[in-house]
Amino acid sequence: MNEGGTKQNGGRKGGTRKVAGGTTKPAGQWHHGDLRASLIAWGLHLLDTQGIAAMSMREAAKLAGVSPGAPAHHFQDRNGLLAAIAAQAFRELGAFQGNRARLIPRDTPANKLRALLVGYAEFAHMYPARFHLMFGPAIERRDEYPELQEASSGSFDRVRETVVACLGGREPGALTHEQLAFCVWTAAHGLATLTATHDRFRAISAAPGAVEQMAEDVPLLIKP
Repeated sequence: MNEGGTKQNGGRKGGTRKVAGGTTKPAGQWHHGDLRASLIAWGLHLLDTQGIAAMSMREAAKLAGVSPGAPAHHFQDRNGLLAAIAAQAFRELGAFQGNRARLIPRDTPANKLRALLVGYAEFAHMYPARFHLMFGPAIERRDEYPELQEASSGSFDRVRETVVACLGGREPGALTHEQLAFCVWTAAHGLATLTATHDRFRAISAAPGAVEQMAEDVPLLIKP
């Protein structure tokens, strides 16, 4: 076992591999310099496969192949690890939306906004446990984690920037740019929340193209 508490295993680097349900399972062991990233990756895996109740520092350490005390070098407690996992999930949401935007046929602000909304809802549908951790009450004292604050603000910032682009220099009536962007983000978040709870709202999650159709209508809110 090395100084970071990592069990030696032939010096293999960590990678990832796909498992059932679309989740990503880290593969191999990690050197101690990658321990923080490894614990976050295994935490995401636990979240996806077993839910937040199963997510513990001890279990993440076990899967990462390190001693139970090793996570304390990077996280003060479980809450700190959850905050880091949520921050990573927010970054992955941004990447997910970016990939969705690259698939649009014409790169216009309205099409980009639709892609952002669809990507938001699809991410919530594919990773409901991550989505609930990102926006739910499981993480305490969120303002104490700058990494989480920065990552989470990007979710709204992307919508605001695209809404402003859709306006094309026009003023949004009685609302400020910030207020109009918040209205659009609220619609997007509501749609994503419903798709994340697809067991209760099967009509939304099961209907082909339902999410795309709803996302198609939201930009009408800001058309002249």
